[in-house]
Amino acid sequence: MPTSLFQYEMLPTTWFYLSSLLIFAVFGRFNRVLSVRNLDVLTLVLFTPGLVYVAMGSALQGYLWLFAVGSFLFLRLAFDAFLRRRPLMTPNMNSMGLVFSCIAASAFMIPNLFMNRGDACESPRAWRLEQILAAADEADPGRSRIANWPGYPPFLQATADVNRFFAPSQVAWNRAVADMRMRKQLSSDVDFFGFSIKDDSARKKRPAARAVRWASGASDDDFDFSTTSSGAGQDDLPGSFGAARPAPVLPSAPIAPSAAEAGLFADENPSPIGDGEPLLDESEGDDGNGGDADVEFLSMGDSASFRWQPLSQEGALIVLCVICLQIGVLATMILIGRVHFGSVQTGFAAALLYLLLPYVNQFSARLDHIAPALLILLAVLLYRRPFFSGMALGVAGALAFYPFLLLPLWIAFYWKKGLGRFITGCSAVTLTLAVVLLFIRNPELSYGDALESMFGNHSLLLRRSDDVWEYLPRFYRIPIISLFGVFCFGYALFVPQKNLATLISCSAALMLGVQFWMGRQGGLYMAWYLPLAILTAFRPNLSDRTAISSVVDF
Repeated sequence: MPTSLFQYEMLPTTWFYLSSLLIFAVFGRFNRVLSVRNLDVLTLVLFTPGLVYVAMGSALQGYLWLFAVGSFLFLRLAFDAFLRRRPLMTPNMNSMGLVFSCIAASAFMIPNLFMNRGDACESPRAWRLEQILAAADEADPGRSRIANWPGYPPFLQATADVNRFFAPSQVAWNRAVADMRMRKQLSSDVDFFGFSIKDDSARKKRPAARAVRWASGASDDDFDFSTTSSGAGQDDLPGSFGAARPAPVLPSAPIAPSAAEAGLFADENPSPIGDGEPLLDESEGDDGNGGDADVEFLSMGDSASFRWQPLSQEGALIVLCVICLQIGVLATMILIGRVHFGSVQTGFAAALLYLLLPYVNQFSARLDHIAPALLILLAVLLYRRPFFSGMALGVAGALAFYPFLLLPLWIAFYWKKGLGRFITGCSAVTLTLAVVLLFIRNPELSYGDALESMFGNHSLLLRRSDDVWEYLPRFYRIPIISLFGVFCFGYALFVPQKNLATLISCSAALMLGVQFWMGRQGGLYMAWYLPLAILTAFRPNLSDRTAISSVVDF
C-alpha cells in the first residue's frame, strides 16, 4: 500500500498463519475437538499451502496439494447429504463482533485492489497470485487465447482485460530484477522465482537477464524451463494423449525488498506487458559472442523513491466493478443465512470465514472466479422462485460453461414442482446471450466458434492445458471425467433427500469436482464452490425445505 500507510504489506505465508489463527479462534469448537465443524474449518484452511506453492513457482506441487485437499472436501460434501442431525454451533463471537469483523476485513480487501496493482505495489512481494498468473498469460499469449477455453467470448475478453489491468508491467518486473541484482551482487547466486541462478562471471552471464527471459517464457540454453514436446507435432493436436513432459513453472513474485527501501526508480511512462513489447528485447543482452552484455533494465528517474500511480477513469470503473461483485457475494451469503437459515448471525459468520480465507486475498479481482460464484449463490437465494433461479444459473453457465453441469441436480430438485419455470428461465437467458453473440464481432472467432465456446468446446479434449494436466498425461483425465459424470447424474437420481441442504452441498461438490479435470487452472477456481461449502458447514437442518413445500406458486 502507499507509503502513507507506513509501507504496509502482507506476504501470503504471513496471512496464511495469521488468518488460520483468527479462523480457529472465531469458528473452532474447543469444547468438542472431534466435531464436524472443526473438520470443515481445518479442511478449508488446508487449501492455502497449495496456493502458496503455485505462487512461489512450484506449480505441480501446488496443484497436487489442492487436488488432495479437494478430494477430501469432495467426499465430505458428498457425505453431507446423509447427515440428519445438525446441532447449532454458534461462532465464538457475538453478532456485533461478526459485523465489525466483516466490515474490517472488507476494509482491508477493497483498498488492496487498487493500491496493490502491478505498478502500484511498493514491493513485488505484495503481488497477488492472480497478478502472477496474469503476468504469465501476458508473457505467453497462447495461454489466455479465448479460442482455447470454454465460456462466453465477450466475458472471457473482459476477464483478460481486467487481468491485464492488474498484472505487473514490464517496468515492475525489471524493477524487481534490478533490485535483487543490487542486493545479491553479481558474484553470488540469485534466488529468483524459487530457483537459485548461478552467475557465470567468465562468460559474463547476467542472472537478471536470464530470469526475465524465463519469466517471459523464452527458452535459454543454460536455464531451459520451456515446455518440450514428447513427439513431433504433438502440441498441435487438440487433446493429445502424450506422455508426461516438463512444463514451465509459473513465474512468481520475486523475493525482493521494497522498491522504496531499495531506492530504485519508477519509469516515467510505464508500459503494460500486454502492449506487445516482450519483457526483455532479444536484441539486447547479446554481445555478439554468445555472451550477455549489460542490459539496462530501468531508466534512472529524477526521484529515487517509489511513486504510486493514480487510477485512470477506466481503471476506477474496473476496480468499482470488482468491488461490487465481491460485496455482492458477501451480501448474498448474509441474505441466505437470514432468509433460508433463519439467522443473520450465521450469514455474517459465513461471510467472515469467506473473507478470512487467504484465497480471497489472492484472487480478489478475477471476474471469471467472482461472477459465476455470485450467480450460483443468487440461484440458491432465489430457489423458491424457479424462474429467477433458472435465469441466474443460466447466466452462470453461459459465462463459464461449467455451471451448466449443475442442471441435472437442479432439474431433479424441481422435478415435482417448478420444473417448467426453471427450464424456461434458464433457456430464455441462454438463448438471449446466444443471440447477442451475433452482434458482437470477434476477429478471432466466427459465430459458430463463439457458440461452441459458450457451450463447452475444448472442455473435454483440451487444446491447451494450464494446470496439473500440463505436467501429467492427459489420458488420466478420462476416468476422472467418467467418475464426474457418474456423480453428476447420480446426485440427480439417487440422492435420498432432495431439499435445500442437499442442493447446496451437492452443488458445491459438483463445482469442486470440475476442478479435477477442467484444464484451465483447475483447483484455483475455488470461488465456484467455496461459498457453498462454507454455507454447508454452517447450515441448520433443512430437511423440510423441499420444492413441494417451498416453491412459490404463480
